[in-house]
Amino acid sequence: MLHEILKTSLAISEQAAHVALAAFEQRDEYVRESKGLQDWVTEADRNVEAFIKQSLSAAFPSHHFLGEESGGELTPPCWVIDPIDGTTNFLYGIADFVISMAFVDEQGPAIGIICAPAHRRTIYAVRGEGCFESGKRLEVKDNGDSELVIGLNLNYQAGIPEDFILKTQRMIDNGHQIRMSGSAAWSLTQVACGELDGCYVGEVNVWDAMAAQVICNETGLDTAPYFKHTGPIYAFPPTSPLKKLLID
Repeated sequence: MLHEILKTSLAISEQAAHVALAAFEQRDEYVRESKGLQDWVTEADRNVEAFIKQSLSAAFPSHHFLGEESGGELTPPCWVIDPIDGTTNFLYGIADFVISMAFVDEQGPAIGIICAPAHRRTIYAVRGEGCFESGKRLEVKDNGDSELVIGLNLNYQAGIPEDFILKTQRMIDNGHQIRMSGSAAWSLTQVACGELDGCYVGEVNVWDAMAAQVICNETGLDTAPYFKHTGPIYAFPPTSPLKKLLID
């Protein structure tokens, strides 16, 4: 059953990527609207989500839907969608934005799809069956305990920037490098792909994280517990020293 759901949803994600990429190439025509401090939305976000929602509803009429822009409830079976995670990157012409699609059944998160349109990459995972990109199975990569490259991201809620500064200083004091992509979903996925040694993001929404968490779990990474609303997220190799340094 999950295989058929994956096959259909992957096709929808690829179609949605074309919609998002076309919008990216015309990004200067979009008016940015603010949902909060440094939290932008455009008609492109809404259009991509509407396309995904309509396509999933046609394919799976009994499934529920929770989207960043159109809302909903996380009631299984349910799709949890962020149409453009990294909207600021999108607006500024930076390729690090993704479409995030997670499917949740009665047993919990079951499918995760991260599609990076401008990078022309799609990474996906099915619960208990592994994570893949271009047909290649991805597995946890552990580069040891020194001189690591860490993805740290933040939002601008009270207390989060201060925590980010403290964690950045801690990483530097321990000889590690910092990367900040502007997309929580993409940073988590980069750990699964072996492009970062770990990731920590303070206080994000469920649609920012769920698909990437499935992907990280299926590559053997330690991740934060799933949540229904907001919370901090992370991904580290099981033996990495980073978790101890970053998770208080």
